[in-house]
Amino acid sequence: MAHLEALDAQRGGEDEWELYWMRLPLIAACKGVDEAIRQARAHPEGSTWYVAEEIAHLLASVGRTEEAVAVLQQHDRSNSHDLAGYLIDLNRVEEALTILLPTSPLRPVPTALPWSDEPPF
Repeated sequence: MAHLEALDAQRGGEDEWELYWMRLPLIAACKGVDEAIRQARAHPEGSTWYVAEEIAHLLASVGRTEEAVAVLQQHDRSNSHDLAGYLIDLNRVEEALTILLPTSPLRPVPTALPWSDEPPF
């Protein structure tokens, strides 16, 4: 952990999120989930939807699923499977279905295709 903190200090806390998110579970294990979340939010990309997904995962991993849902609901990600999964965990299945099911009506599949003697190319 000290090595990672030294690297972070060397870069002025400006690590790309693609690298930083890999450190969050280690930070959570060493310093606690709340500290990992604090650091994630302090990151320059801390207010983005993809950071919110990582924060929600940390919260859910320690049984704080309601908080995970609240974090994800702050972002307009209506197709979020993570959010739907947490809602199902909380027995809020109807809400999860509104996320998982398409909003546009399905087109019926034709039962008979028109016959053609022409090759397909």
